[in-house]
Amino acid sequence: MTFWFDTHSHIQDPIFQEDFQEVLERAKNQGVTRILLAASGEEDARQACQLALEHPMLYVALGVHPHEASSWDPETGDRLKTLTEEVNRQARESGRDPIVVAIGEIGLDFYYDFSPREIQHQVFRTQLELAHELDLPLVIHMREATAATLEALNLAHQDGLLSEDHPPGVIHCYSGSAETLPALLKLGFMIGFDGPITFKNAKKPLEALAAVPHDRLVLETDAPWLTPTPYRGKRNEPSYLPIIGQKAAEILGLSPEETAALTTDNAKRLFRID
Repeated sequence: MTFWFDTHSHIQDPIFQEDFQEVLERAKNQGVTRILLAASGEEDARQACQLALEHPMLYVALGVHPHEASSWDPETGDRLKTLTEEVNRQARESGRDPIVVAIGEIGLDFYYDFSPREIQHQVFRTQLELAHELDLPLVIHMREATAATLEALNLAHQDGLLSEDHPPGVIHCYSGSAETLPALLKLGFMIGFDGPITFKNAKKPLEALAAVPHDRLVLETDAPWLTPTPYRGKRNEPSYLPIIGQKAAEILGLSPEETAALTTDNAKRLFRID
């Protein structure tokens, strides 16, 4: 059996409420045995954690998305830390791996600017510090903000906030150029690719994918968004991850089985789980 790890999804979103169990079953039937739920804010994180406590195939990255950066208050970081510690305590008591395995989805988004850029920067930095305190990897959102994100990450590296013993995190849904990759790879980051690599005009993402070392690649759906071809226009879900994996395999010159094993091993190393 081929096993896949969807390293970024949002199936805690209410759009999945009516058929959540069926979504998980469809994923399992396609060999997707692990799914990371990426949170966008506190309430979203709590919902993701509750689902993950109920379903052993689920893990959580909790944090505040740049779109929601304006919601941050002086106690937000303490609440996220308490939630992480409480949920992982419950996981240990039930004999499971940690459930909260990353801080994310955090970063900068200058495409929509739903939160002022100054606030985005402040909240990003605070969450980089939180991840360092909790010794957790990062799930980074970077949209139309490549230079600013690199500056923030390089500063975090200089200040000793990025892990050097483990991969410090993943750049989620990479949409940058192949030329930008060396700067991110030098910092130790893994690179995540989604449905856009299956799109008809996917020249730039495919060039980037081909330039990523095999040991730095992970795959994700970003469900319910970024649905791969041939299902564009429909709700995305983790069961579509093998479609993304098939395209990645073509570019890498590997079999789908090799690609599944490779990217799953990378994800387990990234999130430090067995």
